[in-house]
Amino acid sequence: MLTGRQTLGTIEQSMADLRREEAELSKRIERSTRSVTDLQERQSEAYRDLARFRLDTDAAGTLNTRLDSAAREARRLLDKRSDDYKVLSEQLRQSESERNQKHKQRQELDTSRDTAENQMDDLMETVDGRLENDSAYLAQRETAEQANATAEAAAEKARTAQQDQEQKGKAYDADPLFVYLWQRGYGTPDYNYRGLTRSLDRWVAGLIRYDDARANYAMLTGIPDRMARHAERCAEIAAQEEEKLAEFSRNAMNDAAGTDLVGSIEGYSDEIEQIDTDLEKLDSQIETLAGALAEFSSGEDSDFQKAEGFLSESLKADDLNDLWRAAMDTPSPEDEKIVQRIEDFRERVEQVAREIRQDRELQRDISRRRAELADVIKRFRSKDYGSWESTFSDDKLTTVLLGELVKGAITGADYWARAERSHRRRKPRGRKVAFPNGSGLPKSMGGFGRSGRRSSGSGGQFGGGGFKGGGSFGGGGFKTGDQF
Repeated sequence: MLTGRQTLGTIEQSMADLRREEAELSKRIERSTRSVTDLQERQSEAYRDLARFRLDTDAAGTLNTRLDSAAREARRLLDKRSDDYKVLSEQLRQSESERNQKHKQRQELDTSRDTAENQMDDLMETVDGRLENDSAYLAQRETAEQANATAEAAAEKARTAQQDQEQKGKAYDADPLFVYLWQRGYGTPDYNYRGLTRSLDRWVAGLIRYDDARANYAMLTGIPDRMARHAERCAEIAAQEEEKLAEFSRNAMNDAAGTDLVGSIEGYSDEIEQIDTDLEKLDSQIETLAGALAEFSSGEDSDFQKAEGFLSESLKADDLNDLWRAAMDTPSPEDEKIVQRIEDFRERVEQVAREIRQDRELQRDISRRRAELADVIKRFRSKDYGSWESTFSDDKLTTVLLGELVKGAITGADYWARAERSHRRRKPRGRKVAFPNGSGLPKSMGGFGRSGRRSSGSGGQFGGGGFKGGGSFGGGGFKTGDQF
């Protein structure tokens, strides 16, 4: 049986390992990319040597100027790019260092919280024994239970009133004459029409027996609002009574432990929650910087492409190709040695380029696998599966399955499905006397936080709302017959 914290910790360690592998690969691609440009510069130098050998002094000088110009511009761009790369690398290093410190701090807090939670779990039987014969506690528990029952009953009545309003209001809402008079405020002090309009409205009201219908409709729409307000007040009272009950439980636990264990656990949880927020921001920042560095290391940034372009165009020039063919035609061993150097450089460039392509493919694969891991970690945190109460019955989640996820053999969704099926929530020890229904327990142990009360429908909103039903009135009069 794995605890949630063990499982999440192992996944996060795998993520850290994958990040390091990705970072090393980016550095390797960057070194290889720089190696390509260095080889191209040396190839350019070999072309210049060949030009000096084959051409007269003036022509060689012209060629050298053109090649030197291209090389200088390429070098300028590469130096600028190198400076930018160093800035990005330093920013990434600082972000990762800060993340490591935050993560280490979180682990220390997690350990402290886990110790406090286990201590609290060990004392549950003792606290139950103290409270099960405490008359004041038992009286407050009965008061809290009665307040909860009242709140649930009030919530049910409010829901029933809301449903009645929706069902019985359909006929009223579907009659255009009734709606017309209701919206004008006919029969109320807000109605201020005179003359012929007033006479016609009076005639319409008599035709549909509006006065009786208005009173019924006003009561029909008013009851749910009143019931909802009453239900909300009952819910507030129930929450207050449960908080009083939770205070008994926490005080008894404090006496047994000699310290405020619940307060300590909740304090650790608050700090961890803040660190998790910071970690999420740092992860996003690291992702952005790592993406920029990946672009640099693979030579996809604009400065590198421009520098590469300068050298490539020079090496592809027609007059250099002519020099190549001329060198092959002459029996002189000197220019053949130069040609051999050029061929060697070309082969080495192609070899390094192949390695770069392979590393880029691996880089994309690692990035995809890291994204899968990140999604799993995000889901674990959103479900609070790293809490004390979370356990997993499938031990393979931290061994075989995690290894397959890291290697990319399964997706994050596959891993998450297995984790969901094996997830369990353990309950604190004891006879459930001290913290009934989790009231007063820390959230990490299955409680509901400092409010001491689980959110329920009794605190919802029941009033208001429009009526979209499509009933109708027959024979010019109301046929509902409902009275309130």
